[in-house]
Amino acid sequence: MRVVVIGQCLFELWLEFILIPTLKPGQTLVLDNATFHKGGRIAELVEAAQCRLLYLSPYSPDLNKIEKCWSWLKARIRHCT
Repeated sequence: MRVVVIGQCLFELWLEFILIPTLKPGQTLVLDNATFHKGGRIAELVEAAQCRLLYLSPYSPDLNKIEKCWSWLKARIRHCT
């Protein structure tokens, strides 16, 4: 639980002071479903910057290119054993 709280605090600070100042109104911020991406003031900060917040579906391997690498690697390991 403590790691989530620290992660959320750091993410909020990064969002507010690093990312938000670089965003232009109307841009979309795409986040995964990590707990610290959903709590606190995340939505409030993004909306105040006149941007849109979009979350990926809970498990979307088709949107994550590394997933194809993992399936290939697992198949190779299975073949070798």
